[in-house]
Formats: sequence, C-alpha cells, structure tokens
Amino acid sequence: MLTSARDAGVRTAPSTATDDGGMKILSIVHVTLACAVYRWAMGQIHPLHPDLPRILIKWQEMEERAQQLWA
Repeated sequence: MLTSARDAGVRTAPSTATDDGGMKILSIVHVTLACAVYRWAMGQIHPLHPDLPRILIKWQEMEERAQQLWA
C-alpha cells in the first residue's frame, strides 16, 4: 500500500525553508568562481583572439548575476 507521493514515484516540490538558502549559497559560490575564471581568462587570452568578445560577454553576465544574488 502506498503511503505517500514519494512511494508512488511522484516528484514533490522541495521545502523552501531549507533548499532556498542552500541553493542561494551554491549559486553565489558558482557565480563567484565563474567570475574569477573569466577574469583570469581575460588576462591570459590574446587581445585579437576570436573568442574574446564571447568571454567578455559571459564575464559581464556573471558579474551582473553576482550583483543580483548579493542584493
């Protein structure tokens, strides 16, 4: 006999009390590391490299996202 939605194989929404805080911390860590990698890449890449604009755009997006997460 099934006693819960989990037993039936139905996915339920995670509790927001614990998961929102943990996910925000993971998002902040991810964005911070991504910004550091893009900052490092900008210092290492040749100024005429064809990927430079793409890296610059991604770096700016990550910086904006970091500001939103910290707000």
